[in-house]
Amino acid sequence: MSSLFSCAISPENSLDGYIRLTFDAFSSLHFRRKLAWEDKDLQQDLIVEDVPASCAGYCEWATDGALPVSIGWAWFGVADGRRFIAPGGISSNVMLVTQASYDLGTHRTDELLRAWLSGESWQNDEIEHGFRAMR
Repeated sequence: MSSLFSCAISPENSLDGYIRLTFDAFSSLHFRRKLAWEDKDLQQDLIVEDVPASCAGYCEWATDGALPVSIGWAWFGVADGRRFIAPGGISSNVMLVTQASYDLGTHRTDELLRAWLSGESWQNDEIEHGFRAMR
């Protein structure tokens, strides 16, 4: 294992299947696009919830290597072309931990992953790339 993962607990050593990483270690990972697709049913579900979704779908990124980390999320677009993370949780096989290796819990992990993802550039290039790759 690289020094980046020296504090990581792999899924094989975890009773719940999570890869445990500090936020700093997670932020240092290099993700590749795995999947991106549009979903009309999700769009309709969001409209029912009063979300002004002109389109909606899902994205997933993953890392390569000894500890494959994945992160997936639902997104929606509005009429002017902007895209946002949809309400609801982010799916990931990561449990973020403190420097002392204590779990932050699913709620705090989700908040931090959402904040991290909000700072990443996925809104236009990611989804368009995913659609082109699937055609």
